[in-house]
Amino acid sequence: MPRLSALTKREILATGEGKTIGRPVDILVDPSRHQVSLVVMSVGVVPELSVVIPAAAIGKFDQDALTVPSLKDAHLAVHSESLVSALEAGLQLKRRTVFTKDGQRLGSIDGIDVDGAGNVTSYRVRKPRLGLIRRRLALSPADVSGLGAEFAVAALAEKESPATDHPAPEDESVAPPAA
Repeated sequence: MPRLSALTKREILATGEGKTIGRPVDILVDPSRHQVSLVVMSVGVVPELSVVIPAAAIGKFDQDALTVPSLKDAHLAVHSESLVSALEAGLQLKRRTVFTKDGQRLGSIDGIDVDGAGNVTSYRVRKPRLGLIRRRLALSPADVSGLGAEFAVAALAEKESPATDHPAPEDESVAPPAA
């Protein structure tokens, strides 16, 4: 399963014309469906002037190159209301802060894994710690209940919660000395 950051380094090929379109600038995820929604080829001065390719036009996301049937699949976002709304809803999630429902900071998203169809399989969250060794969490899309414009909210099971990283203290009651 490739990461989104690896997909931005792959060429996009128009198979109908036999031409290379180029490399994507960004790949956006629809936060409500946890699925790749748009491949951004170039960013305009305003979002409506960006050149985008809908994710539905991409063949598969796990090959050596991303393919589209034709150059006509690349659109200026302003020409379609659905593309503008997908561009506004799509989020660049890298470095997005993740909190639990209780308000505890889990870290920030540093990677997103997708399958061949463009569905998000996991969000990789790096814990906030000083030093080089920082724990990473892999959250499934079902664990992420809210992806907002500023932060994400994760619902973790009790055993996975960072609050339970340390074992509970032992019972310190002392039995009376034996006679």
